[in-house]
Amino acid sequence: MKRYRILVLACAAVILGALLYYFYGGSTPPAGQHDLVRLNAANFAELQQAFNADVDRVRLIAMLSPT
Repeated sequence: MKRYRILVLACAAVILGALLYYFYGGSTPPAGQHDLVRLNAANFAELQQAFNADVDRVRLIAMLSPT
């Protein structure tokens, strides 16, 4: 029974570590793609300017939410 508990705790620690790395670890975009940016009120005007600058291209903004 004690081995089972240790195994479960070890698995939970590995999963927790993987989730923390996935959500909070750094990530890099593929070559040729702009850096990733978190959208907030401070940089929204920059997004709007970049979006409006490419009037001759198809533009799309998708907002995904977990709720």
